[in-house]
Amino acid sequence: MDRELIAALFRLFLFLPLVLALAYVTVRYGLGRAGALAGGTGGMKIVARLPVGPKAALLVVRCGRRYFLIGVGEGPPALLAELPDYTEGEAGEALEEKETSWWETWQERIRKGSRG
Repeated sequence: MDRELIAALFRLFLFLPLVLALAYVTVRYGLGRAGALAGGTGGMKIVARLPVGPKAALLVVRCGRRYFLIGVGEGPPALLAELPDYTEGEAGEALEEKETSWWETWQERIRKGSRG
């Protein structure tokens, strides 16, 4: 075989596992924890989400003590309105008190509804 081909294969077998290991560590301990829209960090939090199509949704976002209605889809997010009289209600309070995800809260509601 050609000497350059052997050197290229050697580099491939040497660096491919290294790149895969770094990708795994980054996703597992780095970017995977960021949760872009999942929970919210700091003073911003997604309070409610309503899908209105396969690729579109309405979000109620809390920023400090103010609430905003935001439309998301294939294009850039759009601020639709500020919601001055919005109250989170039962679902939002449960999320804050228990520090669970919205999905776990809705699973609890479904279980309670099927029992009673």
